[in-house]
Amino acid sequence: MPDIFDTTTRKLRERDSRNPTVPSEWRPRIIVAFLVVLLLVGGAFYASRISENAPELVYTASLEELAAEEEASLAININTADEEELDELPQVGPATAEAIIEHRLANGRFDSVDELQEVSGIGPETIKKIKPFAKV
Repeated sequence: MPDIFDTTTRKLRERDSRNPTVPSEWRPRIIVAFLVVLLLVGGAFYASRISENAPELVYTASLEELAAEEEASLAININTADEEELDELPQVGPATAEAIIEHRLANGRFDSVDELQEVSGIGPETIKKIKPFAKV
């Protein structure tokens, strides 16, 4: 009667004699692992090359245009502003702000900032200082 242990060890020796470094059942796993690594390395290389060719951010507005827009958004509308808002304008105090509101109520809306010259206490020099901060 053959010994079971002897048969088992003989099969192991035969299998190891065919390829002593890598058992045959590991070959498919090794091939799949190699292909996965190859795929990951190729994907990383491809992604890095694509990002090099990405378009750069281009600004469509100049700094001067942005500054002008910012000033315009901060400008006070002289047709709708109350006394506190008008008081924030350069060379305009509480008395002048009240005079602007009285003129607006008596004569209607202003068509331009230059019409502020019609208000008592506002002259051409004051208009020059007010213009950048006022709008109609």
